[in-house]
Amino acid sequence: MKYFLKIVKESIIIVLFSSLIGLVSGSWLSFRDDVLYSIPIILLLLPSLNALIGNISTILISRLTTHMLIGTLQPKIEVSDRLKEDFVALFITISLSLIFLLFLGYSIALLTGLKIVNPLIVIIIIIITIFFLFISLFFLLFIFTVYLFKRGNDPNNFLIPFTTSLADFLTPLILIILIQIFI
Repeated sequence: MKYFLKIVKESIIIVLFSSLIGLVSGSWLSFRDDVLYSIPIILLLLPSLNALIGNISTILISRLTTHMLIGTLQPKIEVSDRLKEDFVALFITISLSLIFLLFLGYSIALLTGLKIVNPLIVIIIIIITIFFLFISLFFLLFIFTVYLFKRGNDPNNFLIPFTTSLADFLTPLILIILIQIFI
């Protein structure tokens, strides 16, 4: 029962905060949907891109927490071989996943006759968005994981719900900003 109460205590605030982020994200998207509708392929790929960055981020948090618990990564903000290995492995994973999603998305668009606007620019926008988010979140989540771990909290309880909501907010935000810049 003690462990149950600890999880509830650690999770309730962040789940409420994540819900608020989701509400703000949805509201903001409803005001900027015209930009996304102007490029239908983005609408086709957006749920997969959100899931991609959210899933990679939760894998990162889980790996960092596990490394700290078993002692293969010290809870210090410093570069280590283990951290480099995780970065490279997750970067390769996200790169291969992104290539697959782009191929699948454009194949579906071609098969269904979906209007494709500036395919090269759209691909560049998507790649910049995903890699920017991955690199930013990698360092940010590493710092937060170390901080929470040092305080005796389970980073999974705080960061996983927060990160998925943050990714759901940041992915379309950055896409829309880059679309307005490049197109």
